[in-house]
Amino acid sequence: MFARRKGMRATLKQGPTLSRVDAAARVRLTRSAALACGASMVWAGAVGAAALVTGAISRSLALVAFGLDSFVDGSASAMLVWLLAATYVTVQAIRNLTTGSGPTSSTLGLALAAASVLVLPVLAWMKLRLAGPLGSKALRGDGILSAAGAALAAAALLGLMLARALGWWWADSIAGLAIAAALASESWRVALIRCHAASL
Repeated sequence: MFARRKGMRATLKQGPTLSRVDAAARVRLTRSAALACGASMVWAGAVGAAALVTGAISRSLALVAFGLDSFVDGSASAMLVWLLAATYVTVQAIRNLTTGSGPTSSTLGLALAAASVLVLPVLAWMKLRLAGPLGSKALRGDGILSAAGAALAAAALLGLMLARALGWWWADSIAGLAIAAALASESWRVALIRCHAASL
């Protein structure tokens, strides 16, 4: 009987300690998630602005499309903005392909796209790793967006490299079309999610 009571007292003593550990761990995870999201927003804003300016100067549609995507991802990702961006990029890509227009060489544009290919996967991994323990679907969705941004940055980088190294002027427009398709797809996915939520 004494041993049983002693064991019960030990269990009661351990309860609050474990609870405090769990709470402390959750606070640390939440803080890390906030830092990852904050870093992602700062990166999206800075790189998005630089990509838009550089894309406009060098006439690179892939860079402009990547810049638009970065801004949308960093500003709550409105469905209408995605759709408008996809429409603009598609129209410009078709125009460039029809007229034979291509981008001028842009070292800064290549550097921006390459940096995004390196940084965005890390941010995506951090968010996805933290989303599980926190049980956050929003953080998981944000991580998927960062991963998609990395893929779009890779598309922009490939288009710029092919245009610069091989003179394939059309590669930039093709990369722009690929990014526009991704934007339109994401817009459609968000619309379906909202319709499903409204029907519940």
